[in-house]
Amino acid sequence: MIPKETIPTRYPDDRSLDADLGAWWVMHIKPNCEKKMASYLMTRNVSYYFPTYTRKTRVGNLGRMRLAAVPVFKGYICFALSKEDHHLLYGTDKLVRIIKVEDQESFVKELSAVARAIASGEHLAIRGGLVPGKRVLILAGPLEGTEGVVVGKPQVRQLALSVEMFNQTVLVRLDPLTPVEVL
Repeated sequence: MIPKETIPTRYPDDRSLDADLGAWWVMHIKPNCEKKMASYLMTRNVSYYFPTYTRKTRVGNLGRMRLAAVPVFKGYICFALSKEDHHLLYGTDKLVRIIKVEDQESFVKELSAVARAIASGEHLAIRGGLVPGKRVLILAGPLEGTEGVVVGKPQVRQLALSVEMFNQTVLVRLDPLTPVEVL
């Protein structure tokens, strides 16, 4: 087993999400087993992606801050593998079920937007459900080229990046002066 600290969120880490277009599946796994399952996939040379973000929590009586890398989509790992090779996944007791990704292009586009939000280093919040509204395109800044829905007041805007497959939304802070184009 590979130590948890050395498990990448994307394997192989130099491979783009678009490179596996058409082969993506989603694995529903037991709670808190994301890194164990990623290690399992990595030892079998299976391409996967499970985005994580850094969450701050207060611990102890003194209220010290602790940073932890937590999965964005708890209980799920995205992997790319042909259906004929799914037998490689059945050697673990962490697997609950495998979900087929019907719309591969939208799925990869949504995951790429989440990856850009994580890479931007901005504060993230995860919410259940999808956010309705007019879609916009970010024209400048670290999220340039990302599509989403702008929510909040003009001075405290957030970009909502909904991922239909998980019925969840990632909210990322957006500078009030960031130019957007309504689609």
